[in-house]
Amino acid sequence: MAPMRRTLIITDKPSNSRVISPHWQDRFPRDVITLFHTPPMGSFRFRLPRDLPISNVPIVMDPVLERRPPEGPSPSGTAYFDGDFGALAREADHIVCATDFDPAGCRNFLDLMAQYQIDTPLSDISWLALTALDPASFTAGIEKGRRADDPELALMAAFGQARQHFDYLYALNALPVFGIALRAVGIEPRGAFSFLSKYTLQLLLLLSQGDHGPLKWGDIIKLMSRNSLGSPISRGEIVYWLRQSGCLAQEGHDKPERYILSDRGLRLASLMHKDCYDPHLNSRLRSWGDSWPASKPAIERYIRTFFGKEKRYLFSRI
Repeated sequence: MAPMRRTLIITDKPSNSRVISPHWQDRFPRDVITLFHTPPMGSFRFRLPRDLPISNVPIVMDPVLERRPPEGPSPSGTAYFDGDFGALAREADHIVCATDFDPAGCRNFLDLMAQYQIDTPLSDISWLALTALDPASFTAGIEKGRRADDPELALMAAFGQARQHFDYLYALNALPVFGIALRAVGIEPRGAFSFLSKYTLQLLLLLSQGDHGPLKWGDIIKLMSRNSLGSPISRGEIVYWLRQSGCLAQEGHDKPERYILSDRGLRLASLMHKDCYDPHLNSRLRSWGDSWPASKPAIERYIRTFFGKEKRYLFSRI
């Protein structure tokens, strides 16, 4: 009789864990399965220095990551992302990567392996390459027998790594620079309003150009979609940020509500250098992902130019 094998399956959705586990068990009945759930945004977040002086901008450095704190109880039978992945991975006889086959999912998996310094060769790790969430796809992923050293995983992860590098540098510079701009228009950069995200900025500048209002909430979401701003999940949050910060104002009292940029929103937009509006940002991110890590200098050059111009322009306006 074959010995029992301790198998660690890594997923980024509890619902996936519940479906994958019985299919894997059917195929490998002597495996003792442990499930580890890493959230879609990753098991790690950026460690950003606080109170960076504006004189340091533009700042370029490699991302520094820290473990993301737990946000809720573990799903039953799952070691949630506050568990000790390192210990689980080192105790396992076999590891299975069952994160989504997308830039975030593939990068999340490689982040776990690197941050916890797991020396298991990628060629020994099963990779399900999940592109759909139905049982047939799970079964097909198991039967194909792909491994985590597959070039397709590395290529997909490269998109996530390029985006991670850009997002870290953007946040590192945006905190001190846009903190000054936010205070100048009466927004205290704390809590939910401490950070002006790249797509919030792009929407603000898009609305400040031409005649885009007054618009219903849904029309703003459609405008974002047409201009590839944010994801379907984040678009509502971006509009909500502008509304709650006072940058969007309701026009009149009719139902449904219609919104325009407020005086505060227009003032904030006026503090942004004209080149802060970048309708080609998404295509740049895709191009950088295609050529990562060779694209790293191009990302850093973009950040230096973007925030160097904005810093000089901002000081000329306030």
